[in-house]
Amino acid sequence: MLRHLARGLSNAQIARALTIEEGTVKNHVASLLRKLGLPTRVRAVIYAYEHGLAPRHSEGVSIPP
Repeated sequence: MLRHLARGLSNAQIARALTIEEGTVKNHVASLLRKLGLPTRVRAVIYAYEHGLAPRHSEGVSIPP
C-alpha cells in the first residue's frame, strides 16, 4: 500500500490495481497512517522515500493516468 501511495496513486487507482474496493483502500491507508504515526498521505510518501521503501520518480517509476 505504501509503495502505491509513493507512486502518487489515488485510492481509486490503488483499488483498481489491487482489485479491491476503494473503501478497503481507505481503511488500509488509514491503518497505515495510524500505525506509522503519520498525519497525512504526503507524510507517508516522505516516510517511504526516507526509508528506501519506494524509488524516486527519477529512478524510472512511472505514474499511470
